Amino acid sequence: MAIVDFAFVTALTEEFEVLRRQLPQCREKVEGSNIWYRSRIEATNGKAYEIVAVFQNQMGPLDAQLLTSQVIERWDPSYIILIGIAGSFAKEVRLGDVIVSQQVFYYDLAKASSEGLSYRPQGYPSGGTLLKQLESLRLDGQAFAAWQEAARRSAVAKTSGITGIPAARVHAAKKALLAHVPEIHFGTIASGSQVIADKRKREELLRLHGKILGTEMEGAGVLHAAFFHKELTTPAIVIKGISDAADKRKDRLDAVRFWRELAKENSARLAIELVRRGTIKPLGTDEFTPDVRTGSPGEAREMIRNVSAPGTAYLAFPRLLTLKGPLTELHIRFEAEGENSSLKVFNAVLQYSVRDGRRVREEVESANSIDIEQTIIGSTIGLYIMLSASPAKINFKIRSSGPEREVQWKPE
Repeated sequence: MAIVDFAFVTALTEEFEVLRRQLPQCREKVEGSNIWYRSRIEATNGKAYEIVAVFQNQMGPLDAQLLTSQVIERWDPSYIILIGIAGSFAKEVRLGDVIVSQQVFYYDLAKASSEGLSYRPQGYPSGGTLLKQLESLRLDGQAFAAWQEAARRSAVAKTSGITGIPAARVHAAKKALLAHVPEIHFGTIASGSQVIADKRKREELLRLHGKILGTEMEGAGVLHAAFFHKELTTPAIVIKGISDAADKRKDRLDAVRFWRELAKENSARLAIELVRRGTIKPLGTDEFTPDVRTGSPGEAREMIRNVSAPGTAYLAFPRLLTLKGPLTELHIRFEAEGENSSLKVFNAVLQYSVRDGRRVREEVESANSIDIEQTIIGSTIGLYIMLSASPAKINFKIRSSGPEREVQWKPE
């Protein structure tokens, strides 16, 4: 089952750094050798979406395939978006524009003979929902204009820090930046293990498929994993900004930096704007409602399975949390107070369900906190407590991946 709404994937750390600056309250989560970045995007209509963001260790389709498979295995996102930079293959696709994949054209596969390479390319279609949502964003005058305006402001700001080019060309560079108003182009994106910086190679690929918008190196790996890692396909798409024209000028354009920076920014902004429109149904990940109504003491005794000691009190909160979607983690702190002092906790049991359908009984002795670092599913979570005496009140502090919630129980 899906755990998070979106996974954002980048190839380069420089692409990821631009994305991270635009994600709200992006935080690092380390799990063994894997590092994930979590964020939550609030849409303009009040909906909320959980995001996991990652970057590759190396460029290319193989690393992209491996990383995407790991993302799907751990987080099972509803949608995957590959973000970053690309080279243009079409005259109308200008520097700073963004290309969106209707399909990804994987050109690496070939037969080698005495006559050279005979390509045997494969194609991967992008997720239909993501494609329609991005086309709808392009037709949404307000959302599209806001995206363009953010790009324009960034381009204007870059006119004051131009480096890496002769003084004679600075005026032309500033003029180009001041005129920057990016466009979105939908079509086929070539993907493979080669950095294309040669007009002849570009023309060779265009002979295989005459309507290629641009080229990059990770889309084929991401979409291959999205299609084949699980029995059911994970919808995925490529959103990449144009940093060069895939010709001999590539190194020069990379050296001046500003088109490369705008390409990274514009692709990341478009992915985030897609989420912020709020037109995709969210999972409700890490959203819950506390419910401190108690059950019978017998429920707590049965769950704790401990011999009662004189003066002990049992409390059952069979619906302590009502879940709107999966919880990616859970941290509960509680303080039980008598009339004059804090009460000792002898036992506490948390009951919940995990991804494989098992019902788990998590027990802690002489502790007033429970931390769960795995995905919790189901409709409710129950808490059962054995205390040294009947409490006058219990203060709960409950948190998943978001802000901590506080709630108090008092006997009726």
